[in-house]
Amino acid sequence: MSDGVAARPFDGIIVAGPGAERVVGGMSLVERAAFAFARAGAARLLLLGPPPDAPLRLPAIGVQWNQPLGPWLERSGDPLVVTAATTVAAPATVAALAAESSLRPCAAPRGVLWRADRRHEALLDARARPGLPPPPDLAPWTPPPGALLVDAGSAAGRAAAERALFAHLGRSGDGWFTRLVDRRLSRLLTRVLLPTGVTPNTVTSSSIALGIAGGLCFAYGTPAAAAVGAIAFLLSTIVDGCDGEIARLTYRESAFGAKFDLLGDNLVHLFLFGGIAAGLYHRSGERIMAVLGVALLVGVLLAMAAVYWCVLRRPPNPAQRALFESFASREFAYLLLAMTLAGHLDWFLWMAAIGTYVFAGALVFLGVRSSA
Repeated sequence: MSDGVAARPFDGIIVAGPGAERVVGGMSLVERAAFAFARAGAARLLLLGPPPDAPLRLPAIGVQWNQPLGPWLERSGDPLVVTAATTVAAPATVAALAAESSLRPCAAPRGVLWRADRRHEALLDARARPGLPPPPDLAPWTPPPGALLVDAGSAAGRAAAERALFAHLGRSGDGWFTRLVDRRLSRLLTRVLLPTGVTPNTVTSSSIALGIAGGLCFAYGTPAAAAVGAIAFLLSTIVDGCDGEIARLTYRESAFGAKFDLLGDNLVHLFLFGGIAAGLYHRSGERIMAVLGVALLVGVLLAMAAVYWCVLRRPPNPAQRALFESFASREFAYLLLAMTLAGHLDWFLWMAAIGTYVFAGALVFLGVRSSA
């Protein structure tokens, strides 16, 4: 889901009529509309209509309920973007309408999202009320291609809005295998978790626990324990996709959550690769397995340092971001399961030991090349 930013700030009016309290994608429609406007660049929000009985989570901008429209408009800037709370729109869609170069009032198809300015007080006063559509003579506005904009005022509309929200969850760095398999599995689990109100950081913690448990199973040294470990790590990768999906669906993304997720991934990798090396050494007694294990752990630490230097300390360039996101997708979890069940876990250890150094070196090289 894209979080576009308007070319200039705007003020927003959200009309909270019947159905505004309905939940779609883990939050009520009125909450979703408020956060979409805030992410799109709204400086202030005026909500019109009866407030829902349940407590609301609203963005940290100026939000007021049922203020007299005239005085509120006197302090308002242009443009004004108006919607019903039952409209599900991505921030990028709202921002595109706010940034429309034309100064005339205009509306998206079916009038679920429209724009005016404070000079149209009579228009707003007459129309920005629950149950009333915008005037039919507004100029038409066409949303950008692929824009998320759904009227969720009916049961069918809410189902369509939820499908659209989940369809927009993908990230630009997702590989074809992640889109084909991982995202489908994680979205199924996300649908189960959303009604529970679980937080993204709680899901991240569960993913870390599963990954560490998988590493400990590998360290036990038996083929059966290794199989359990591979399955636990695979489950960890699927759950790891849910935290970001829940965060994006419910507007709970945070810098802390992103760093916690990255730290957890690296911690899991240390336990996983260390456990694989320890288990293979205990099973075979071959010294090369111990050497590979130490080399792999050093490689993981180097990769962590490279990620800190090239991704966290400063914004990465596009090539670095693409490389990092392809590695962070953990598509190798399926390869690990297949090689474990096939009895070739030692092959995976060799590949991982080499791969961590290649990843760390490539990340640094791409940064040096772009700054040269």
